[in-house]
Amino acid sequence: MVGKHPCPECGANLEWNPKAQSLQCPYCGTLVPWSETQRAELGNAVVEQDLAAALQSPQAGRGWGQQRREVQCQNCRAISVFVDGRTAQRCDFCGSPAIVAHEERNDAITPQSILPFKISDGQIRDAIRKWYGSRWFAPNKLKNAALTDTLKGLYLPYWTFDAHVQAAWQADAGFYYYTTETYRDANGNAQTRQ
Repeated sequence: MVGKHPCPECGANLEWNPKAQSLQCPYCGTLVPWSETQRAELGNAVVEQDLAAALQSPQAGRGWGQQRREVQCQNCRAISVFVDGRTAQRCDFCGSPAIVAHEERNDAITPQSILPFKISDGQIRDAIRKWYGSRWFAPNKLKNAALTDTLKGLYLPYWTFDAHVQAAWQADAGFYYYTTETYRDANGNAQTRQ
């Protein structure tokens, strides 16, 4: 599923529809079911990797499979990866236009699969509006500046490894408890406190 998928009706790029859990054309509305067979053909099953083997051959399984470039935001310092032909852009994390080319140290580990989104754009917008509305002391500028029309999903990479580890650790524990005591105030009345 990594990559672009053309619509069989109009040729536009299909997008993931979380509600239908399938690909859908944003222009003509054509729904293309994403079957288990197609997933298996593309190899999108999660495969457990051996950590020791991965560390012994660090260059194996590297690269995006097509030309990409890294940019770094000068505002939040986040590093993003873009298709090589993309020119005008903003930081995916903070929205700042102050991004510059970033020299990558090593090729990225090749993604094997993607976890698709479960929440639609409309549900996300509603949740953000509800959250803004619940902020009593938030300035009105925050609500007015909310760029809910420019929301877009980000795929964040994760890697899992299984490992057998022996480790020593140490911890301090603190136990807190409260007692109630009775005392007499300046007027001779019985009072309690914790």
